[in-house]
Amino acid sequence: MAKIYTRQEVKRRRVNFQIFAGIYDFLGVVAGIVVIVACAFLLAALVNWVARDGQESFASLLDIFNSAIIIPK
Repeated sequence: MAKIYTRQEVKRRRVNFQIFAGIYDFLGVVAGIVVIVACAFLLAALVNWVARDGQESFASLLDIFNSAIIIPK
């Protein structure tokens, strides 16, 4: 048989639910901010790595093209 709740019990349960829902919302926002900061850090590291590696890669390619085009005497 279903349990019968008084109005005070219903109100107390509703308030408790709202408190827990607020706590989980707050924790979700904090976790989302942490993930966004981590992604921004990883993206910045990737951009720096590509910039450094690109210079080295294009320098070696430029040397290969120059040696293929210019005929040494």
